[in-house]
Amino acid sequence: MDEGENKARSALLEVEQRLTDLACTVDPHKAAERAHFMKVTMPLLGLTVPQQRQCLKKGYSFSALSFVQQVPIWRYVWDHAQSHEAKMQAVLYVEKPAERYDPVWLWQDLVPWVESVNCWDQSDCLSRIYSQLLEEVPELAVPVLKDWNKSSNPWKRRQSLVALLFYSRFRQVFPEEDLVFSLVEARLGDEDYYVQKGLGWALREAYHVWPQHALAFLDGHVGALAPAAWQAATEKLDSGVKQALKAKRKALRGR
Repeated sequence: MDEGENKARSALLEVEQRLTDLACTVDPHKAAERAHFMKVTMPLLGLTVPQQRQCLKKGYSFSALSFVQQVPIWRYVWDHAQSHEAKMQAVLYVEKPAERYDPVWLWQDLVPWVESVNCWDQSDCLSRIYSQLLEEVPELAVPVLKDWNKSSNPWKRRQSLVALLFYSRFRQVFPEEDLVFSLVEARLGDEDYYVQKGLGWALREAYHVWPQHALAFLDGHVGALAPAAWQAATEKLDSGVKQALKAKRKALRGR
């Protein structure tokens, strides 16, 4: 084990111990409820997001290092974490860089992070970062999202949809309109629940940017949308528009 890996391993132990100590007062039943809600497949301590953010804000022994120096450490934490909250410390750090960074370097470093996602909370926090980098290095990000859209890994397929816009109000530059709707259309028949939720999310946010195209898409595919996608895609629509689409959907799906 080289010096860099030794430092990263020590950092992981420090992070895990801090979180474990903080969670000693968490009601085990509350933690179990949170784990069920998250559908996480690794140990979850039960800490709230504000508690997790406060833990990160307090700083660690390596927090004085630069962003460029810390990212590899946090990548190690992400890859080797024993708890959900430890993984979240890594992604919460990276989502708000304290200094300027090279987006090419950061994109290339973060692409593999999707491989060990195991719940929607981790996935969505990555989407926030990926969507920002899509703005900054679309020439690198677009081919990857297209590839993820066809992946056997459902979290990659979800990323190919949610990371397009994340929340559109955060975007300064939007991806190409045709790209968004083509990737959404390609996953209409996806069997994974969380991919379908991501599809609905992408359509909801696309409506804020390209309302006519989004409404036309919904009208054209209203019978094909899975229930999870339908619910997410239409939650912000005008009630009259939603009711008209709902009536058409009921007629089509009742055949």
